Amino acid sequence: MKLNNQIPLHNIKDEFTINIEPISHKNTYDYNVVHRHNYYEIMFFVKGGGYQLIDFDKVPIVDNSCYLIKPRQVHLVKREEEADGFLIQFFNTSIFSEEVSSLLTLQYHSDIKVIFENDKLLINKGISFLNLIRNITKEESVFLKQKSIHLLSTLLYELEECTIKKGKFKNTNDRSLIKFTELVNLNLNTKTVNEYAEKLNITSKKLTDIVKNKYGITPLKFIHNAVLLEIKRDLMFKDTNLKEISYNYNFDSPSNFSLFVKKNTGLSPTDLQKELLKE
Repeated sequence: MKLNNQIPLHNIKDEFTINIEPISHKNTYDYNVVHRHNYYEIMFFVKGGGYQLIDFDKVPIVDNSCYLIKPRQVHLVKREEEADGFLIQFFNTSIFSEEVSSLLTLQYHSDIKVIFENDKLLINKGISFLNLIRNITKEESVFLKQKSIHLLSTLLYELEECTIKKGKFKNTNDRSLIKFTELVNLNLNTKTVNEYAEKLNITSKKLTDIVKNKYGITPLKFIHNAVLLEIKRDLMFKDTNLKEISYNYNFDSPSNFSLFVKKNTGLSPTDLQKELLKE
């Protein structure tokens, strides 16, 4: 696998677009090449075969399955010819409900990639929602956008309920946690735990308690994990030197950047990049 000089980042029409296509449709880009997109993508496979690479994890594609790919994740699809189903693509801004938007914010930092597998009942339910949304987009209705977005929200609730029942995801309505997750994504390596707590108008201890309760790690570890993930993505895509990457993530020197990577992965940045680029 070769380094790309520029990040292949794919987009859809506008922030309120809900795009539904058969997985076998003729794509506008080569999904067999490692890429990223800036929207959410949920893939429903009726027939499996092959695998996906989602943020460095090799995920087999199985029958009657559903997979979540989030913005900025590394993604590649190596599906077999008979593998097929449907996909839906959308932005977080397409959602009216604050509660559903919060769900996506928390899902963004979770490690959930597989929503369900080998479940014919759920795959039929998911595809029935996609068909409803597709049919609405063909209507000449003044409420076209509102109706399709509400159906999308209902679909997302169904998928959330599925992950909760299967023990993959713990639902939460803690606004401080949601805001912390959003702030980390925006600021990455530029703020301390105390600074985040101050922005949230809570104590550092309170922030530690809510992050540990949700993710099982400290706020500092959560921040480090978010930074490390972005570094790994850059190492995979950018033909840049380590000094530039360390600068991008606000390390005060390349040596401290290397120490951070070594401490969190056991590898130097150069060795980590070699591992990531292995097919």
